[in-house]
Parts: sequence; structure tokens; C-alpha cells
Amino acid sequence: MARVVVVGAGLAGLACALEATTAGHHVVIMERSERIGGRGTTQNFDEFPLGFGPHLFLKKGPFHDLVRKLSRVRLASSPIQLHRVEVLGHGIVRPIDDVKASIIAKKILKDAAPDERVVRGCQFLSSWNPNHASERYAALQKSKLLVSNEGWSGMVGRMAAALDEVGVFIECGLHVKKIETGKVHLADGREIETDVVVLACGPAAARKLIRSVDEERAKKVFSPLQRTTASFIEVGLDSKSLAGRQAVVDVDNRFAILDYRAIQPRLGLEGCHLSAVAVGGLETDPGETRFSSEDERLAALTDFMDQRASGWKEHVVQHSEQAKITILDSNEYRIPQRAFANDGVLLAGSWVESKHLLADAAVDSGRTAGRSISSALR
Repeated sequence: MARVVVVGAGLAGLACALEATTAGHHVVIMERSERIGGRGTTQNFDEFPLGFGPHLFLKKGPFHDLVRKLSRVRLASSPIQLHRVEVLGHGIVRPIDDVKASIIAKKILKDAAPDERVVRGCQFLSSWNPNHASERYAALQKSKLLVSNEGWSGMVGRMAAALDEVGVFIECGLHVKKIETGKVHLADGREIETDVVVLACGPAAARKLIRSVDEERAKKVFSPLQRTTASFIEVGLDSKSLAGRQAVVDVDNRFAILDYRAIQPRLGLEGCHLSAVAVGGLETDPGETRFSSEDERLAALTDFMDQRASGWKEHVVQHSEQAKITILDSNEYRIPQRAFANDGVLLAGSWVESKHLLADAAVDSGRTAGRSISSALR
């Protein structure tokens, strides 16, 4: 049995702790913020679970499989449907009232020609990267990108409840200041002895902590990462503002609006829950610079909502927004999980090597890290 400290209580950290505990290790999770779940969480306001920009998860992917197994209560979920998705400049992706157009669109999507607007629009919607064909793009075509009736807070809650049942302690509001082989130093002066540290706290925080172990190698390993930021607006409305559509995508400007309640009716039949995002476009983001600041990008996203969800401002019940948040922790390059295994440190997160993306990558890398603890001791 190994003593394991998991730094970070996001999806990767929780998944790692579940796997490590199952393997018989003693696990403690340390989270700097006051809540668990990281970016994959929500807060409920008047029945609207507002989060940090739109999320869809893969049916039978690592995240979906894990949360389904953690409770006897069935996880009700519904897929986003292409006959209710509009890509600007193309129209409804697969209109049910035009069989010929729907068949043509199906073939175009299958061929995935990069010059086709509808292809780029669906690739963007599936993974927030218009140039990234992936399993999520294929899943979107097969109605396998989902929204849950529990929201992200409910699914994260399943993970937390399972950890509580097996006695894994999650301590929030705890700042890990430094790590070294066999020891974790806290900002409050405490020192925790450990056999393995799993850094599941995001690449910026992980890089800062790993410098104390091997600064030169940390620079080499982390420098190639390219972070993509986004602005988001999330609102609960007492009206239907997308005219029955589940999503509207502007692939040229990399904007999208999703209505969670239109996708998953069990979230509420009245009103709508819009989650809008503007991806990239800043000087610090990969690709073309389109905005001089994050505030300009947020203003452009607001204008997009004014155009595509007409009158939404007059029907707001709850409102949340943020000008800058990381939406993709990496572009093409991702960090090897065992890059610092010889020092008793493993890495977990969507920025760590995995065949999956986004939440599924976080959970996949977390579970892999949990299974790799014994080998990291050798």
C-alpha cells in the first residue's frame, strides 16, 4: 500500500483517487479552491445549474462509464441532435423536412472535407477546435454527445460520494506550496510525507510545483503546451430564445450557443438554459488573433447572442459570465504522464497524454495515474 497525495479535486484528481483507492492505496486529495470539480462543475441558482461554458460528454466514454458505475440511480442523458443544430452559412445541419439535403449533409460529414463549412462547424462544436477531427466528431454524427439531467455538479457529486464511502478525505482550501520526492509542503507550514504525488491541478500549477523537483526538465516538458482560452456567458431565461434549436455555431468567429434544456428536457420544460462560448482569438492563443483583449471578445460574444437569441436580455433569471478561462489546456502536444515518475510524481488532466479529449481525457488520465502508482514506486 502506498501513501498517495492527489493535488487537485477536478475530474482527473477524483478519478485518480477512485482508481488508487480501489487498488488498495491510502489516498488524500488536496484542493486549493473551496469546491471540487474544477471547470467541470456547476452551481445551482433557482434551478439553473450555471457552469463555466458549454460541455458535452461522450456516450460510453471514460467519464460517462465512470459516473454510471458509481450509483444505482440511473443517469438520464440525451444527445445533441444534428437536425436541431444550425451552422451559420449552411443552415440546419441535417434538416428532417428535407430528406435530400439531410442525406447530402450526412455524406459530407462522413467525408470530413476540411473546406466544408458544415464539417468545420461540427468539428468545432464537438471539441472546440474546428480543425480537429476526433472520436467526438464521429460521436456527434451518431448522436453520442450527451447532456445529463443531473448537470455536472450531479455527476461530480457521484464521484465525491463514492470517495466518501471508501474513506478518502478531500480537503478544500488547502494550498500546496512545494513538493519534493517523498514530501508535500503546505502553505500553512505543514509537511506531509508521501510515497507518490499525483499532480492533477492543471498545467500551470503543476509546472510551478514540479520545478522544485527538476526545474530544467520541467521547462523542457511543459514549454510546448499551447493553451487556448475562451470567454463564456451562461444564463437561465424564462423564455425560449433559440426557437427550438439546440445549438447555433459560427465557425468563422468560433462562437457557439447551446441550450441545455432543449437537449435534455429533464433539466426543465420552462424557459431555457443558454451556454455561449467564444474560443481563442487572443494574442496568447494559438492561431489567428481577432481580438485585442478578452473584454473585446466577451463583448463580441454578447453581440452574437443578441443576434441569435433575440431578446434574451429581457428574460434573464440567472446570469454568469467570464471574459477569460482556459478551455483547452493543450493543442496538439500533450505531456507524458510518467515524465517525472522516477521522482515519485505522476501527472493527470486533459493536458496529459490520452487518446481522448476534454473531460474524457481528464478522467482517462486520472484513472491511468491511479493504476500506475505501484509501478511509480519501483
